[in-house]
Amino acid sequence: MAAIDWNAAQLPSVVERLSNGLTVVVHVEPKSPLVAVYVGYRAGSRDEPRSKAGLAHLCEHLMFSGTKRNPGSYFAPFERAGASSMNAFVREDYSAYFATVPATALDFAMSMEADRMANIAEALDDDRIERQRDVVLNELRQREGQPYGCAARILAELAHSPGHPYAHLPDGLIGELGNLSTDDVRLWIGSRHSPATATVVVVGDVEPGRVVEKAMYYFGSIARNSAAPRPAFAIADSPVSPRRQIELPVKAGKLCIAWNGPGFASAEYPALEAWCEILAGARGSRLWHRMVEAEQLASHVVVELHPRELGLLIVLSVSARTEVSFSAIEALVRGEIERLFTEGPDPRELDVARFRLFGKIVRGFERVGGPQSKSDALGLATMVSGTPDSHRRRLSRLAAMQPGAVAAAGRSMIGAGAVLEMHPLTEGNGR
Repeated sequence: MAAIDWNAAQLPSVVERLSNGLTVVVHVEPKSPLVAVYVGYRAGSRDEPRSKAGLAHLCEHLMFSGTKRNPGSYFAPFERAGASSMNAFVREDYSAYFATVPATALDFAMSMEADRMANIAEALDDDRIERQRDVVLNELRQREGQPYGCAARILAELAHSPGHPYAHLPDGLIGELGNLSTDDVRLWIGSRHSPATATVVVVGDVEPGRVVEKAMYYFGSIARNSAAPRPAFAIADSPVSPRRQIELPVKAGKLCIAWNGPGFASAEYPALEAWCEILAGARGSRLWHRMVEAEQLASHVVVELHPRELGLLIVLSVSARTEVSFSAIEALVRGEIERLFTEGPDPRELDVARFRLFGKIVRGFERVGGPQSKSDALGLATMVSGTPDSHRRRLSRLAAMQPGAVAAAGRSMIGAGAVLEMHPLTEGNGR
């Protein structure tokens, strides 16, 4: 197998912190005619007050509703400036707003981001908030209406102790959106969307010193508000053997198992990436070979890793074939997990997994902006671990990974985990 050039996945950066607390991260990509501008705030769903799940998501929508200086939707002026993409998302630990624009529009993008950081709260009124509340409600209802659409919400509840901030999805809960008031929205944006909680990431054919100067010009005059303190929570841990069975109007059953593991910045995180890749990361993985090809118990197997500060979440999903029992599937899954933990991976098996992980990273890095892009990776590293250098450490650990480290990291997956069985409706129950 060809040697991996890990330099292709490196993101060397210049990092500056302004006097008002704003962190500026710049990565130079000389081949790009576009520039990505990414603004992250330490304002995730973990920070929401009790019984107000969805506040971060609602405020994410409202951040596009315009200010007195730039009234109307924020999308239209970016489109006129030639933006190729513009969007936002909310995670458990932070929220982020990103746009990819022509290099000549960098000043425009930074001025718009600075404007809404400083002025969006005062432009909000009851009517805007009600309209966006309805939009968020519709999004949540559409998600729940999809086949297996309730799975992520239920797994979040099962995989975390009651009261833990990760026990609900970042998108919010339908039953709690009505609890959000105009004062809640203004307090959230005013206390959490400020320079002291924010990071601006710029990626493109830029000169770092000039970008820092532009950041000082556009953001430097925004007052340094006292950052709202984050509630203290422990690393996520699961209740003892949580399990739920539900019936859904679907054709095939699905078994999901979720485990909590160490946080994104931990030394074990890259080893768990390799573990999951070996177990169920592709068609050549152990579970795919056993369950889909050899024993034909399942039609599909997939594993997802959700990187977070207070511990990652690993979710394994198995689509069962008709008439196959979930107990047979679960027994095979746990047997393969035990075997991988006990024996460890074959060195060549680890090399293949490492190569696939590298490929996923560099494919995303073909873009300066958007999900899995260079700016997104730097934003994740900075917002979740406090420094973009955690990306370099992750790559170094992947490059030096040994089979024994992968086997040891799998210890967190030996436990029962949270189990969700989704069965097709039995005859007579109807929809």
